[in-house]
Amino acid sequence: MKQRNVVRTIYLYLVTVVGIVMALTGLIGAITSVLNMYVFRLITSDSMQNELASVLGFASAVAVGVPVWLYHWGIIQETRQHGPALATTPSTVTSETIVAAPPQPEVRRDLIRRLYIYLLSAIGLFIVMFNLTSIAPGVYRAFFMASIPLTKPVEPGVSGLVSPENTYAVQSLIRNIVAVLVGTPVWLYHWHLGQREHRDLLGD
Repeated sequence: MKQRNVVRTIYLYLVTVVGIVMALTGLIGAITSVLNMYVFRLITSDSMQNELASVLGFASAVAVGVPVWLYHWGIIQETRQHGPALATTPSTVTSETIVAAPPQPEVRRDLIRRLYIYLLSAIGLFIVMFNLTSIAPGVYRAFFMASIPLTKPVEPGVSGLVSPENTYAVQSLIRNIVAVLVGTPVWLYHWHLGQREHRDLLGD
């Protein structure tokens, strides 16, 4: 029975990680596509249908990932609230040897929880780091890099000229900024959660 509880705990946290990663991927892609299409008008009419299909794919990832994440996270929180308190495992001391007792299931579950929290904190931090380092090069490519003087008139009602060479760079820059804005709360929330539970553990 104890082994089954540990396997169940691993399953819950694993599915929760997959759900939140799917939701984050879809959220970043959906926000980026909507900004490209309707705010900055970077998508041409020829590519609009493909971009709409991409938005639907990203939105589907959010629609699937968020309920999976929330449902399993709710089970985890309910089990933690109604489960037994974390018990420390004493060691059997004799005159010759010191034998450590096997870890209790509560200890294993607490270890799995800490791994989950710091894993998601690391995922959020990696999203921020990798996209933050791409913002400065993206700004240079989008606004300062010399491009071939090839322009075409934009749709009626939109002022200015569109440079096809810079459009992709601007889209990448927008995606980098959106990823930083999405990844930062994920990193900070799970990092502070892990730090708070670490302090509580030391206090006990």
